[in-house]
Amino acid sequence: MTDLTQFLWEPLLEGSAKTLAGAIGAFGVSKVVQRLRQHNTFEGPMDFWRRGIQEHLIGEDDHIVFDGLISPYTQLFPGNPMRNGTRWNTLYEFEGKIDKDQYQGMDFYAGADVALRLKSLNGETVVGLYHRYGYVGDGVVGIAPTKYLLNKIPDFLQPDFSGIRARIHGQIARCPSAHFAAAQQIAAKAGVVLDRNEYRTLYYLKIARITPITKASERTCTLIGSPWAVTASKRDQYLVQYGYISEPSERRRCIEKIFSARGWKQARVFFDDISNPSDELSFKNTYFR
Repeated sequence: MTDLTQFLWEPLLEGSAKTLAGAIGAFGVSKVVQRLRQHNTFEGPMDFWRRGIQEHLIGEDDHIVFDGLISPYTQLFPGNPMRNGTRWNTLYEFEGKIDKDQYQGMDFYAGADVALRLKSLNGETVVGLYHRYGYVGDGVVGIAPTKYLLNKIPDFLQPDFSGIRARIHGQIARCPSAHFAAAQQIAAKAGVVLDRNEYRTLYYLKIARITPITKASERTCTLIGSPWAVTASKRDQYLVQYGYISEPSERRRCIEKIFSARGWKQARVFFDDISNPSDELSFKNTYFR
């Protein structure tokens, strides 16, 4: 059996699981109905992060309405997308040396658009909230009761479902961003400095109500991002593709590329627990025990 502790993706994925588990563990929908002011309605994640969070219009415990795409594909390494540029530039703006493995690990983390699709966890489901024409790197994590979610969107956990446009009512909460701690450890070995204050905690949305958009002309939506797998092959640790997850043919192309890659025979984790070719490659089975 290969010792996975030698691979830099292992602490990254474990940190991601702790982050999402923290959000699920803190989940609890408030039944208090509050009157929403106009500025508490946000059009997609960038409006949420830029106008809402950075302008301090909203914060922890506030109730908001989110208009955008709700998807079973969430971000593997969620964070404030306003920091994506800084996150990426850390790969180039440092002094010192970085080996191939360290660079690949940081590149995997800094890319921001690696997707993850999980099954229900303890009666809750992790979802991704995006602009209706969404990019996985620009998102907000949401947690919804699975029974309610499937009542409103029956196909949500079906293999070919990628998301719909909806109005989402929920309450803002925060949980520790454990995946950043893992990334910081890798960065420190390579002499790369990451701003811990930006990732100390993660804002996410505890979903209370979902209203799918039903008008045909307003339902259109897309989602682009990166399917992936990680392997026990030192030569090919990261198998990553990029494409429109919302387009069945393009999603299949990305997955077929991963399956046909040289390192696939040593795959250890695959990004999609719903369409996973093996339970042994399940993110949930590996990290939520």
